[in-house]
Amino acid sequence: MKRILFSSLLFVSALAALTLNSCKKETPDTETQSAIDNSVCEGEFTGRMGVINGFAIKEQGVKSVMSASPLIEIDPADTLDGFPVTMTLNYGTVGIVDSIDGKTRMGKVQATFDRSWDAMGAVVTVKLINYYVKNAGASSFVQYACDSMLIIHNSLYSFTNNIIGGKCIASGWNLEWACTRTLTQTAGTGDLNPYNDVFSFTGSATGKNRDGKNYTVNVVTPVVKRVSCSWIESGRIDLIPEGLATRTVDYGAGVCDNQATLTINGNTFAFTMN
Repeated sequence: MKRILFSSLLFVSALAALTLNSCKKETPDTETQSAIDNSVCEGEFTGRMGVINGFAIKEQGVKSVMSASPLIEIDPADTLDGFPVTMTLNYGTVGIVDSIDGKTRMGKVQATFDRSWDAMGAVVTVKLINYYVKNAGASSFVQYACDSMLIIHNSLYSFTNNIIGGKCIASGWNLEWACTRTLTQTAGTGDLNPYNDVFSFTGSATGKNRDGKNYTVNVVTPVVKRVSCSWIESGRIDLIPEGLATRTVDYGAGVCDNQATLTINGNTFAFTMN
């Protein structure tokens, strides 16, 4: 009798556990923070490459062009004195509205060229010096910095962009970002106007979002960045946060706005790029 009672208790316990487990619902994966934080770093770091290329007028290596903002400084002023030559984009110390894309920037972007920029294999080393950016309508600046940023002129309209130890810092959060990218200039190649240049890029990136979660990025469809647009306009990436499913970010069909979509396990969410 005791043996039968004991077996019955085991059966009831097992049935209760099975019932409880079957009632549990999986928490849906709706994490969008990694995609938002990746866009914060990706847009600005990638955009600097286009701006530097635009101002480094290729026919004469590195020359200054007329620009109210930023102020362009070339050292040495006469490139006939030889290389390296340093070009500094100076946004001042109080913040000025950039005439390229309407964002407010302050600090300096310093680009040192090892040879004439129209030479294949030319390398530019970039430093961000007390460099801050604020979107139109935003209340605070984001600081951008990196341990190393190299741009290599591979072919006529193709460049490699390597960023190591990228940091995007604002009040209350600190993002990390790095990339290895190939960029191709697809528009603006036939003139000396740096404002109408368009670049597409492929490659990979890694980052850490504001919650401390690592993620990786792989470009699925070439991503398009127009120098004069504050945001990425089109293309798709696969973004994989640590311990979560792959999510696909779609930047749209070529409209200059801050909207993108994120698809996770077949579910699509809209999000706003900062």
